[in-house]
Amino acid sequence: MLFDPSSTSLPKRSELPSIEGPLLARRGSGAKTMNLSADLPNPPMYGREPFKHTIKPLGETGNDDLYEMNTQSGSQWDGFRHVGLKHNGKSTFYNGITQDDINNTSKMGIDAWARHGIAGRGVLLDIWSHTHQSYDPFTSRPITLSELHACATAQNTSFQPGDILILRTGWVPAYHALPPAARESLGRVKNFAHTFVGVEQTEAMLDFLHDGYFSAVAGDQPGFECWPPGEMSLHRFLLPLWGMPIGEMWDLERLAEVCLEKGQYAFFFASSPANVPGGVGSVSNAMAIF
Repeated sequence: MLFDPSSTSLPKRSELPSIEGPLLARRGSGAKTMNLSADLPNPPMYGREPFKHTIKPLGETGNDDLYEMNTQSGSQWDGFRHVGLKHNGKSTFYNGITQDDINNTSKMGIDAWARHGIAGRGVLLDIWSHTHQSYDPFTSRPITLSELHACATAQNTSFQPGDILILRTGWVPAYHALPPAARESLGRVKNFAHTFVGVEQTEAMLDFLHDGYFSAVAGDQPGFECWPPGEMSLHRFLLPLWGMPIGEMWDLERLAEVCLEKGQYAFFFASSPANVPGGVGSVSNAMAIF
């Protein structure tokens, strides 16, 4: 399907042509920070390395910071090098780059995002409040498409092409409420065997995310989609097939309060990803401006 610059409409996912092979294209094309403290969660999920901060003295009158971190351990963007698909026996990532490209070049690195930033109209769906905090965010509780629509209707929120869709699922306040022993237990779970709330993995959800032409999606939970993902992984559509950034573990608590106070759930969104050549992901550096 060729791009027609004179077109006045965008194709739905169901209207896209089928392409043989597993790489089936399914997509045409006052400030509030949204970032957890750099040392949270502690310990991190999925066996990732914790953030380490060291002060390096510079004599008697100066200091430097030293950071040691895994960009996927806290408030983050999943970049295009993060998740790929198997295609013709090779791991293939967005725009056709391979694991060899990732190992030996800086193609499709997070630095490409840093050169322009991520900015646009952000939209918050406060699912946690809409459902009256009626579920446990530490279970594999799917957020359904009907719940997204019902929440948007209740908030008087509409969507526009290019929106950054942000979901508050309640995972962050639930995490803050955990005692230290429970946080330690989460960090000890092996083999990605966690259970977390997230959006359902259905064809209808894929249609919604595609046909809404969202430019990025994000949430306060570790995986955006319901975890574990099961047979259908939204990550493997959004990142390698569609080129849609995914934000995870964002702190949306103050944002949700301001949206409720103002009765306004759309805002100017801005993020400056890390300028790391060939980077896989980045701290989110996200903020909302009303």
